[in-house]
Amino acid sequence: MPDFGKLPGGRPSTGDVGNFLGLDGPLRPSGNERPNRPGSADRPGTGDRPGIGNRPGTADRPSLADRPGAGTRPGLENRPGLDRRPNPGDRLPPNRRPDINIGDVNIGNNNIINNRMGWANLDNNRVNQINNRWQNRLNNVSNWPAIPPHRYDHFHRWGNQVRNHCHYHGFGPNWWGRHPFRFCGWHYFYSYRYYPSSYWWSTPTYPTVTNWFTWSAPAPSMEQPVYYDYSSEGNVTYEDNRVYIGGEEVATSEEFAQTAADLATVDAPESEEIAEESEWLPLGTFALTTDADDVDPDRIVQLAVNKEGIVSGTLHNQKTDETQAIQGQVDKQTQRVAMRIGENEDIVVETGLYNLTQDEASVLVHFGTETQDTYMLVRLPSPEDSEESANSTDDSLTEESDNSSNDNN
Repeated sequence: MPDFGKLPGGRPSTGDVGNFLGLDGPLRPSGNERPNRPGSADRPGTGDRPGIGNRPGTADRPSLADRPGAGTRPGLENRPGLDRRPNPGDRLPPNRRPDINIGDVNIGNNNIINNRMGWANLDNNRVNQINNRWQNRLNNVSNWPAIPPHRYDHFHRWGNQVRNHCHYHGFGPNWWGRHPFRFCGWHYFYSYRYYPSSYWWSTPTYPTVTNWFTWSAPAPSMEQPVYYDYSSEGNVTYEDNRVYIGGEEVATSEEFAQTAADLATVDAPESEEIAEESEWLPLGTFALTTDADDVDPDRIVQLAVNKEGIVSGTLHNQKTDETQAIQGQVDKQTQRVAMRIGENEDIVVETGLYNLTQDEASVLVHFGTETQDTYMLVRLPSPEDSEESANSTDDSLTEESDNSSNDNN
């Protein structure tokens, strides 16, 4: 477990943050404290906490039509995967499937990820009370998905900087055999061979994801998407060791972390046959970036979700060439998504389901119950899209050169 006593406030050192993935080197590019991270010493006071007077649902908030994903969203026409809507039923024929040996990647050998975390000891009644309070908060707030323009602009600039600097060509058919690692019981790799590799880079819409689930009674709270912004300016804030959703308290910070750990821990499938039969919808491929200065991050995440709401993923560190499995699930009452990484028993990452359908997904990382920090998942275009774009640019430059040559003649 990271030594939380190394920095003021119990925040782990940069080396500890990096080590939560079981990889060397800090996750954050520098050791500077982030002044606005949840739970930081200079967070707003009770009287002037951001979002209390202007929290989502007030009359002067941005219109619903301007939320991320709406038709007027900047750069929407260029968002990766919009022209490649996932179609899980459109499998590759057997003669076109890549030759991938499942045994090479040790599926099912990571059992630690299925074990309940020792520090997550809330009883079910208390967990249900917190989830009910959270759900009631969602039902009482209108226009929840809208993000204030300055926050959206911040996310969008951050994301574009990452996409301009981060170039990743992994997760292709030949990649898996070169990167063996300890998979967990639930993993989309069982279905990887049935689709072109570009399928797993797809960008689903929120309705596509909610219609994908086979829950017996879809929760009304899933009908209205929620974007969770984990910051002092967002709709999930920390103050005096308590967590507020849209300005109203839902849990203590310790309880909030424990409920995330409880959600992220999923029982292993009863048999490998059950795992093999599970169908997976891709959520896409993202760069995990620690702050707006981290524009060329080393860690790349690919995620998918099955029809029961179990989330599966893969995290690859380009710098160390090491790989970890990701496993978690979606809470249908709150749209909360919580995930565990590799065999680490101290770290839980959470975000919102709607976040994962956007180009930039704000995420909250829990380091046990005492410390947390905010990062961003930035959606990356498929390598095929990047190559097509590059080829198009090259063709355009060649054409311009030929035209210029003809003009000179």
